Amino acid sequence: DESQLDNVMKLVGQDLSEPYSIFTYRYFLHQFPDLCILAIPTSSDSSSEPLEPVGCVVCKIDEEEEEHDESLMMEGVDTITTTSTENDQGDSTNSHHDSVSVILSSTDGGATNDPTASSPTKKIVRNGYMAMLAVKTTHRNTGIGTTLAKRAIKRMKYKYKCKSVSLETEVTNKKAMRLYEQRLGFVREELLVRYYLNWGDAYRLRLWF
Repeated sequence: DESQLDNVMKLVGQDLSEPYSIFTYRYFLHQFPDLCILAIPTSSDSSSEPLEPVGCVVCKIDEEEEEHDESLMMEGVDTITTTSTENDQGDSTNSHHDSVSVILSSTDGGATNDPTASSPTKKIVRNGYMAMLAVKTTHRNTGIGTTLAKRAIKRMKYKYKCKSVSLETEVTNKKAMRLYEQRLGFVREELLVRYYLNWGDAYRLRLWF
């Protein structure tokens, strides 16, 4: 459904450091429709035309293979992973998902040279990517951006079982940095020098679950 495509392009384009083609928007919309979330005002007049969105967030999921060496189990090492999850209640607090790995040595402590030991196996790991987050100028500082970001993050965490969510934002965009770091819990992962077409630097930020 591309009924809101023009409105999304207008919203995102107001603050972009570099332009996206219509094909980029269509890629996100058709491949990850549930991760393209709009904030649309409500109207008491049921006969009126649908209102334009005042905010949007656009995300995607990346998959990659990660090797797991099962031969560790043959070398007298066991790994136990415990996970505690606190569901997002929709308030201003962040949800937490902590994983703790405990390594237990075997009683004999000896390694094995068994030629039948398992070779490394590959596991598909998902990571989310927040490509666009925009709020209309007249509706900023109302919590819309925070709410949109939290809803998208929640879907990537619980529905798609992502290990993390990453994004890039301009170093000079202090408001965005406060949102991502202070309200949402992202951490700086990398400084990208002259990342944008205007030669502006960016931070790559990541939120781990």
